[in-house]
Amino acid sequence: MELALMRFKGFTLWCNPISIEVTSEKITADYILPYSGERFEDLGGKCRVIKGKGELKGKDCLEQYAKLYSLQAKGGEGVLSLPTMEPVLALFTKLTAEASVTPDKISYTFQFTEIISEEPPKAEKIHKVIKGETLFDIAYKYGVEADVLVELNPCVKRPDELNENQVIKIC
Repeated sequence: MELALMRFKGFTLWCNPISIEVTSEKITADYILPYSGERFEDLGGKCRVIKGKGELKGKDCLEQYAKLYSLQAKGGEGVLSLPTMEPVLALFTKLTAEASVTPDKISYTFQFTEIISEEPPKAEKIHKVIKGETLFDIAYKYGVEADVLVELNPCVKRPDELNENQVIKIC
């Protein structure tokens, strides 16, 4: 099985990261109650943090890193698609080049922080594809399962390869 490549805000990495770590935590509180012991309470979840390590290889690896750095420096939220999980709305919060930079290889680490919105995006009937978008990005954006979009759009042969300005049915 060939995994889809990591993408953020329409930017596709040339190769997938070597490792991806997703951290999900709960906020909890332990209360001491006078004369009756203690109570432990679940106060909800924190935003997931997605970290990883990767390598950019080839004669243009410095150019590849510069594009990745530019994406991180611009800031702003976007849809993060990873080969190992459903797309999430996230901020690109950290990018570090490792000290072992050579002319044809750069090792790097990255970190994204998930954004949890209070309200799901409102569904529309159709969506016009923006350059670099996948069916998974669109599914996340409208709060629809990717499988539903596949069923509604039988003309889509590969959900990870859509044409710019292609019209996708949402519902």
